[in-house]
Amino acid sequence: MEKKTHIGRAGEFFIMSELLLRGWNVAVPVVDVGDDVFVIDDNDKTTLRVQVKTATAERCPENENEFKGSVNLSREQLRSAQPVELIYVFLLRIDDRWRFLVIPRARLHAIRRKVVDASQQRSGPGRRPVDDDKAKTDDLVIPIRVGATKASAWDESLDEFLDTWPEEFKVIENGPGARRTAKPDATSGEDPAPSSRP
Repeated sequence: MEKKTHIGRAGEFFIMSELLLRGWNVAVPVVDVGDDVFVIDDNDKTTLRVQVKTATAERCPENENEFKGSVNLSREQLRSAQPVELIYVFLLRIDDRWRFLVIPRARLHAIRRKVVDASQQRSGPGRRPVDDDKAKTDDLVIPIRVGATKASAWDESLDEFLDTWPEEFKVIENGPGARRTAKPDATSGEDPAPSSRP
């Protein structure tokens, strides 16, 4: 069974679950205007915007160890820096597991610019990608390929982003909501019973 709405929401919940386990707080906007999740560090209130894009992957006919899928982005969103920066998460559902790429907007935009600029300088036949500033549509299709340790889009390597959390999403180990461990009992030398406090 495949329902696009179901797999899209499943991907969002998967990413929210992983971010919660990394110590971040997550909030879902009531009205989705391009941000699926707001992610907050409760220590210093650092906030990031997350856009999750999900696809069901297909096995590549020319290489059975690689899978492919595509996601759509807004060109305007990709090239627009904001005070609260955006992180993209691309999820591919492969059989019964997720593979993911977590890419800051600025990094993805730089990769896209490299691809477009290189194509403009190339001579000879072949279709060239449209310059995003001159495109007639806001939709941008990103074809993603994933192998055991490799990933790419537009034939550019995305290996460093595959199944990896960037520094922006470092693990938060303390702060509000963190479990506090009691100090050892100085008189007995033994550890006290675990606190029942969450």
